[in-house]
Amino acid sequence: MKVLLVEPPIMDYRGGGRRTGELRSIAMDAVRECPPYGIYLLASVLRAAGHEVVLADLIAAADHRLTAWAADLENCDLVGIGATSMSWPTARVVIQEIRRDRPDVPIVLGGIHPTMFDEYILGAFPVDYVIRGEAETGLPALCAAISEGTGLDGVPNLSRREADGTIRRNALAPKMEAERLAEFPVPDYAEVPAGVYKGLAIESSRGCAFDCSFCSTTYRRTWRGLRPEAFVDRLEAVLPHLDRTLYRTVHIIDDEFSMNPRRATAIAEAIARRGLSPLLVYDSRATDLLYEPYVPAIAPFTCQFLIGAECGYDEGLKLVGKGTTCDILERAARRLQEFGISDRADFSFILGLPWETKAEVEKTIRFAVRLHALYGVRILLQWYCQIPGSRLWQADRARGVVNETMYDEFGFFRDLYLFRSGVRLTPEEIWEIGDLVEQLKAVALIRTPGRRMIEFAFPQAIHDFYPRTVLRRPGTGLRGLREVARAPKPLRASDLPPEATAPAPAPDAERTGPVHVGIPQRHFIGTDDDPVPAGSDWGPDSLMR
Repeated sequence: MKVLLVEPPIMDYRGGGRRTGELRSIAMDAVRECPPYGIYLLASVLRAAGHEVVLADLIAAADHRLTAWAADLENCDLVGIGATSMSWPTARVVIQEIRRDRPDVPIVLGGIHPTMFDEYILGAFPVDYVIRGEAETGLPALCAAISEGTGLDGVPNLSRREADGTIRRNALAPKMEAERLAEFPVPDYAEVPAGVYKGLAIESSRGCAFDCSFCSTTYRRTWRGLRPEAFVDRLEAVLPHLDRTLYRTVHIIDDEFSMNPRRATAIAEAIARRGLSPLLVYDSRATDLLYEPYVPAIAPFTCQFLIGAECGYDEGLKLVGKGTTCDILERAARRLQEFGISDRADFSFILGLPWETKAEVEKTIRFAVRLHALYGVRILLQWYCQIPGSRLWQADRARGVVNETMYDEFGFFRDLYLFRSGVRLTPEEIWEIGDLVEQLKAVALIRTPGRRMIEFAFPQAIHDFYPRTVLRRPGTGLRGLREVARAPKPLRASDLPPEATAPAPAPDAERTGPVHVGIPQRHFIGTDDDPVPAGSDWGPDSLMR
């Protein structure tokens, strides 16, 4: 059968208008670091099973329309769409387009958002199926059942809406073992549009052994790592396609590449034995960096990596469930400095976790800046977001604070209610935090001219709904009405308080706050502040100079 697979990007209206203007890609899908691994992998899996597959990579196209694939939509037998909670609004637009042009074609959804909310989505939107969790076995089984007419009861992980509107959920298949993950064909990156993505994606493990309170990844408290040689085989298979990318980087998309640092070290050693020179982007835990052989083994192949530090005080780290301490974070930064790769590390911190006051947020900022000042690591400061799937989000859902319907429309990053339901600081305090970080960023630029070593963005919702010009007018609203109602006689200039008769400040004298509003970006090679030319001399050796 012919299957059209669609990957929609994270989008919002240009200019932040609600339901107005042109939709544009935002956040990670605007910078297009690497292709969406899952959809490219599924395309290879379905082709290996004998199906014809057309892949509509809308992230690469920076679009929500299927115009370029109109002929394929017209004659396909099934449409598959992947969606996260952030890309779900775009997926809804894609679904509407499909139903306008092909009301008869079955639609199957996959990805973390449909997995979490399969019953809601099947009941509220014109789709037929959801594959929950791992789709490498469920999607081929669904295709076989549809094409052969054998019935759907045996399709693992399948949720479906019956003719009478009831939702039926098949049993989940056991999680695939690491050996099985290694047997699937590698994604066929020959069809990646040339010159669009900065690098390619590859998977070395699936899941995470931890369950941090803010985290919304799919497989927590479970981790499956490919054998080192098996992973390097897959890595070597995708390297020939790097010429299609801008910067020839390879993004290991694992939740935590070094969850088993002994295995990660063995991978680096296998890469070296084969004489390969990949530029790797990955995530590591601070505790793993203290495993003595790991950092020197992986350093020669490291382009950029992220350490989820999260908090700058031990009480917060305990509440997060990170399994680390501030002392471990600092020792990890020191070790990276010793091996000359600290400036390739992003230590990522979360500001405004639900239990935090301004004092805790300032503790985290001070600790983060200390790591940068002493060890030269880059700091990524991100505001807490109410993303479905985390323990914190689930607790708020149980209290009636949030639910899945709040993620159907565009504008997540500028939604005031979602922001303030998670971050409990006052708007005034958030502006003060913004001022503090902007001052620290200016100091950091003195140390590293031309490079943003402290990355931060002021929250769009506060900027839009609580501008400083409003917060600085305490005499408006009810107070203004009462002044009018109680005025005993006509007002004269001498009756007014001094500030009322003072001349208005010039436009440039009014502090407008941080310039960078929106979403902070992880530090990848090729960002505006760290441009790197693509060419034959660009490789691990150049990073070590």
